Amino acid sequence: MSLKSSRNLGKRETETITEMSEMGCRYSRDVMILPSMCDSYSKLSIPAAFDMFQNMATLHADHFDIGPAGMNRRNYFWVITRIVMHFDRMPSMMDMTEMLTWIQPADRAKSERDFALYAGDEKLFEGRSIWAVMSHETGRLVPMAGLFPDHIEFDESAPELPLSKIGKDFDGCEEIGRYTIRSVDIDLGGHMNNVNYIRAMLGCFTTEKIRELNIKDMEVQFVSQSYEGSTLTFRCREGDSGALEIGALNEEGKAVFLARLS
Repeated sequence: MSLKSSRNLGKRETETITEMSEMGCRYSRDVMILPSMCDSYSKLSIPAAFDMFQNMATLHADHFDIGPAGMNRRNYFWVITRIVMHFDRMPSMMDMTEMLTWIQPADRAKSERDFALYAGDEKLFEGRSIWAVMSHETGRLVPMAGLFPDHIEFDESAPELPLSKIGKDFDGCEEIGRYTIRSVDIDLGGHMNNVNYIRAMLGCFTTEKIRELNIKDMEVQFVSQSYEGSTLTFRCREGDSGALEIGALNEEGKAVFLARLS
């Protein structure tokens, strides 16, 4: 069954589609673009788009008892290692949209979760992400086996967005800003929340520069954890394809976050 057809099954305003409870692979919810989610041009901001996706992932996972409460009971937590997104256009303030997310079969150490945002039949943006599970006790990766119910039918393909590699060496590259991690940046894992890296990175640019960049594609990689009080140095370079590549380096000069913007 295609994603487009699944969007029309049992849909109710502000509620999940009924197919989610039957198959489990897909989950959908209507989302109004509120003022707190918008940038200076009254459009959905890029960090808010990442927030929307992570919130949807949490709601979907909670139906399998692997949301925050279920994972905390196991002494586990989810981490995102990579996300790639393509933006066709951003919705405006107070627009009503439909956010969808669906999952791919997990392998031993990671799983893929995909997502898309629609306004009616128009796809506004889409993305892919790679997730892993870590233990609070050991700080190490946990095997994915047994996390998802056996009855799930994985019948939705991933978006045609390649997951590439961004080099970690930013020696000699231009410094565009520094950011000291604050208490408001920390999530339940005790480290800097994923989306706050993106906020800090985009905060290195003026609103006019962000508009000039006209970001249509963004790929981010979360390399290692960062903690309150640490200072990140953001450096940038031009990639082989002309894309802007950015690295956030910790106080030891090691990359903890990587991004490619085009």
